[in-house]
Amino acid sequence: MPYPKMTFRELHYFMAVATQGSFSRASDLLHISQPSLSMGIRSLENKLNVCLFERTHKTVILTEKGKTFFLHAERLLEAEQNLHRAITDEAGPLKGTVHLAFPPILGAIYFRPIIRQFCSLYPDVVLNIEEYPSDRLITQLLGHHTNIAALIGPVQNRQLRIIPFAETELYLLMSESHPLAGRAACSFTDILDEKLVLMNENFKISQFISEAFASHGATPHVTGRTSDSSLLLTMVQAGVGITIIPAAFHNPTQNDGLYCCPLKDPTIRITISLAVRHNSPLSKAEETWLQISGL
Repeated sequence: MPYPKMTFRELHYFMAVATQGSFSRASDLLHISQPSLSMGIRSLENKLNVCLFERTHKTVILTEKGKTFFLHAERLLEAEQNLHRAITDEAGPLKGTVHLAFPPILGAIYFRPIIRQFCSLYPDVVLNIEEYPSDRLITQLLGHHTNIAALIGPVQNRQLRIIPFAETELYLLMSESHPLAGRAACSFTDILDEKLVLMNENFKISQFISEAFASHGATPHVTGRTSDSSLLLTMVQAGVGITIIPAAFHNPTQNDGLYCCPLKDPTIRITISLAVRHNSPLSKAEETWLQISGL
């Protein structure tokens, strides 16, 4: 009996649904329509003559057959990537694609000089950079949708190799006309009743801020949220509220009308790491990216 002729496209569809736990999120990730994705999964299940997913109105989970298939699909996709690397990792100018995933804000702050240097040294390499909230970055890695991700730590996952990259503190940012502007530092007791504009709740930084307020028996008075860092600054400039950001995010030469100062009691320190999958070789271009990053 001949084996069913699966395609790598179907494997990528399967891994996207399996790691995202949702057809809608998987279709967004793959940049295809949800009906096309559903049709691809149905085709794969028909070829295998098994049900890979249990579908409910809220979520999608793997069946026992699906869990078994996941392990083998992961190995096949790693073999596919290794084949591409064997072809592209040749003598001569560095070529290929570096797949990266960053949390919003952090990519622009910490990786801009690295991107500039890397592109200057290796113009034939394509950088494929995606932005995702922190809670989705690990699923991007484990689902083979990216090969290197920047994570806000601490992070512990046995399937990942975690490489420390940087550490920073969170600062208070406000309009220059705000009553707290001009202080050398502010404490949490100074801002417990202040209006805040923050990144969306699924952003790791927002979780740290909520935990810091909870340590004072309070919750942040949020008057605005966004997933766009530029809109965050715009809302602060407009007086919608103050915000809490990594210190390096504030650029006095570009953010006119804003004042930035340290936030104390507690001081919120965040660690940034680069993560790759264990036992999943990187291409020469990806290894070079890590070297340029100082790792």
